[in-house]
Amino acid sequence: MRLRVTRRIRTSNSEQWTLFDADRRDVQGDMENIGKMDLHYDDELVYCTLLLWKEFVANLGEETVQAIVDDLMDEATAPIGVPALYSLDFFTPSLGDYKFYTNDEDYNDDEDEDEEEASEEALEDEEEEEDDTKPGSNGRSSNWP
Repeated sequence: MRLRVTRRIRTSNSEQWTLFDADRRDVQGDMENIGKMDLHYDDELVYCTLLLWKEFVANLGEETVQAIVDDLMDEATAPIGVPALYSLDFFTPSLGDYKFYTNDEDYNDDEDEDEEEASEEALEDEEEEEDDTKPGSNGRSSNWP
């Protein structure tokens, strides 16, 4: 497993990260989304809420989850001036229960365009591959304990 972090939102005191496994691919051929993390920075502490999808965590042991938390918090607290102390709430909801709501009327139009682009890219990828293997399906295991 190779953990990838994408910053979706960044303000002066907070961030939202989307978490991916670069070794696993979803049906569109993109890195598999494994969760999200919200961070809020205070002068003395970093407050975090970590969601790892139940479907991802189901096969992980407690030591592996702790290693993921450690890696994420190292990433969050590495910048100079960010407190090393943190408080983290950890949840494992099902991705099947995830819902997104917005009142942004343009969002659905953007989403439709993204889906069309993803479908076109997936078709191009399939044409390039001679067999049916997909990246991340080779059974590689995590580098964590």
